[in-house]
Amino acid sequence: MKASTSTELTAVQTPNNSHPATMGRLRSGLFGLVGALGLIAGQAFAEQTEYPLTIENNGVTLQFDGPPERAISLNGHTTELMLSLGLADRMVGTAYLNHPLLEHLEDDYADIPQLSGGTSYPSLEVVLGTDADFTYGRDSAYRDTAVATPERLLEMGINAYAVEGTLVTNATMDHVYQDIRNLGRIFDIQPRAEALIDEIETEIAAVQDAVADVDNTVRVFVYDMGESTAYTTGRALQTHLIELAGGYNVFGDLEETWQMVNWEEVVDRNPDVIVINDYGQTSAESKIRFLLENPALSDVAAIKNEHFVVLPLPAAFEGVRNPSAVRTLAEGFYPEAF
Repeated sequence: MKASTSTELTAVQTPNNSHPATMGRLRSGLFGLVGALGLIAGQAFAEQTEYPLTIENNGVTLQFDGPPERAISLNGHTTELMLSLGLADRMVGTAYLNHPLLEHLEDDYADIPQLSGGTSYPSLEVVLGTDADFTYGRDSAYRDTAVATPERLLEMGINAYAVEGTLVTNATMDHVYQDIRNLGRIFDIQPRAEALIDEIETEIAAVQDAVADVDNTVRVFVYDMGESTAYTTGRALQTHLIELAGGYNVFGDLEETWQMVNWEEVVDRNPDVIVINDYGQTSAESKIRFLLENPALSDVAAIKNEHFVVLPLPAAFEGVRNPSAVRTLAEGFYPEAF
């Protein structure tokens, strides 16, 4: 069985344009140099923040009179991004980490209070109890059924910043870079932000160079979950990551970012490769076995050739794992190029 795997594991998101696992290892040294190199690499592009700073996000105007001192990260991938930017000393809480943290960030993470378990957001009362002045999370965090709306948090004196890629369809790495630059401005750490972007861009460019001369673009189907129907990615960041890896998402034309599709549609679109999103209680091996034993899929090229690529779900969400996602996908699509 041709199943490409990685050492990274699981992560989250739901409703409408969200991944259900979130509702309710880049290589360990890749970003370790960000703090050391930041003052040099980003110097030409970064300027010191002039406060008050105003940022429009998620339909709300956020105003900062100075860098936040008591920040909360509301998702695993946002926690990894903040830690990669060297913001551990500004953080008073984390939440919704339902996957192993990147190893080189574990020491910093251990010193920050965990405000909720790995399958839920903290309540508004818990957030208020930290005296927080800033939160950073997916759009799913900012609902009455989760933490609170951005407007409600603003009334409480908390600037609530949502991951840009979760607010739009057809998210790309540009949205990830926008988040990093905004965090750089908000916390007045622009050199670090630019250095991190440079690291990410360099890693992705190296993969793209490796697959630049492939003869035939592979057709890809993302299997996230489902038995009677399949839950797959449409106009979400994962489709862009597939494209960066030299592939073509056969369901990239869906109206939603995540959507259920019938098995007949999968057969009609006949993917060459099936990407298995790895997270939660159902193992990637179990998902692959289910697909291989599904008689409706017996004529699909990816099933005939047993061509699967296993992708830890956190790598598909906006953050520092995106370069590893592109590499994992590309190495699985075109192993001969590596």
